[in-house]
Amino acid sequence: MIIRWIVGVALLFGILMMMLPKTDEKSLAKIASQSMLMCTKDFREHVARKVVQKEAVAVEFQNKCPDLIAWVEVDASGEMVIAGKKHPLKMTLSPVVEDGRVRWSCRGEPAASVTSLCRGFEG
Repeated sequence: MIIRWIVGVALLFGILMMMLPKTDEKSLAKIASQSMLMCTKDFREHVARKVVQKEAVAVEFQNKCPDLIAWVEVDASGEMVIAGKKHPLKMTLSPVVEDGRVRWSCRGEPAASVTSLCRGFEG
């Protein structure tokens, strides 16, 4: 009876372990890329205002997530590149003006490690 109980608990524990979220490098990189997008939200909004007003973008990024983001570069047209610090990620966001609003087109490298938010980014 006790052996059945121990085997049952062991099986249940094994099943629960398989259900836990994966913490491999690829999964962690996806989480990091999503966090990097969130950490640049205020900056992107500022850049978007400049792009909509057709002004040259000459603003400096204040890094509030130095553990995630190594650097951010933005050119005069508003295109920006975000590079990861802990993870070798690089995302390029290009502003597209539609109806007086900016929609960000995003692509990232390596593609398998970048959040799906980047591939269909509308933020």
